[in-house]
Amino acid sequence: MTRQDLIAALWHGRDPFADPPADLRAADLQGWRSIHPYLAEAVTDLRPRVVVEIGTWKGASALFLARTMAEHDVAGSVIAVDTWLGAVDHWADAALFAELATEHGYPSLYRTFLANVVREGMTDRIVPLPLDSVNAAELLHLRGVTADVIHLDAGHEEASVAADLRAWWPVLRPGGLLIADDYDRLGGRFPGVTRAVDAFCAEAGVQGPWSLRGKCKFVKPE
Repeated sequence: MTRQDLIAALWHGRDPFADPPADLRAADLQGWRSIHPYLAEAVTDLRPRVVVEIGTWKGASALFLARTMAEHDVAGSVIAVDTWLGAVDHWADAALFAELATEHGYPSLYRTFLANVVREGMTDRIVPLPLDSVNAAELLHLRGVTADVIHLDAGHEEASVAADLRAWWPVLRPGGLLIADDYDRLGGRFPGVTRAVDAFCAEAGVQGPWSLRGKCKFVKPE
């Protein structure tokens, strides 16, 4: 599907980047493992038409995927799924909570994401989808959108990761690649991620996961 197809399917034809505000925020590409070999290889090896990122934050990894597509003439788009309201760890940690930039009692992080995409010139490669993970998966399924690559970087609790994997597995095409962030066989900061991924791979009967520098990946059987 082209980006225009995705806009028609997910936004009723109304491009969310068509009329950006004049008072854009300053560039702020703060993130974690936003540049990673697994992300680059997913683009260069699979040449995906549709990449879905669940958990986008300020857009650094979505922009890396989009730039890599542009650099390698891959005619694909990144669907950036996020509520831009933060997860439990963002609300529990004072420093991360400050990044949500609350205004009148409500996070305004989407404005930072929007400014980053506009300033990086990637509005023709990225499609934001401001829904929670489960509802976004349902919408893509309803609209017949399948993903070639999924980058999962949303909640970090075991239950939420397990729910995300179950919700998004039907959206990933056979032979498609799933990359999960915050995977660490030594435990790491978010051991629930590793437990959920390992349990899902065993249940789904997939090979892997293979891991490198805080991310893991595995392929959906054909």
